[in-house]
Amino acid sequence: MTWLNRILLALFITAAIAFLPSYEHLGAEDLARVRAERDALQDGNAELRDEIRLLEAEVDALHRDPSDARSHERVDTELARIAREDLNMIKPGELVFELHRPRTELDESTGDQP
Repeated sequence: MTWLNRILLALFITAAIAFLPSYEHLGAEDLARVRAERDALQDGNAELRDEIRLLEAEVDALHRDPSDARSHERVDTELARIAREDLNMIKPGELVFELHRPRTELDESTGDQP
């Protein structure tokens, strides 16, 4: 090996050693980002599990038991609640009152809708 090749090889090794810590730093950033994404997904999954439990309870409330006369009343009450709250439905002859709260300075400054 000539002396020029030895110098170039030494420079290459020095440069590789000098840039190695910066690549480790990029790996740490990626790891932190992936961990943050994992934590967010786990939180989202927990919220979805809670929502699933509520929906399953709602479905259970809609099951009629032929041997239980009270289950028919319970199901009708639950269906009425769903129609009113989730679907914004009303019975014939009912009146609907919409209440609007007055806008405050805080609402106007933040741009929130009442």
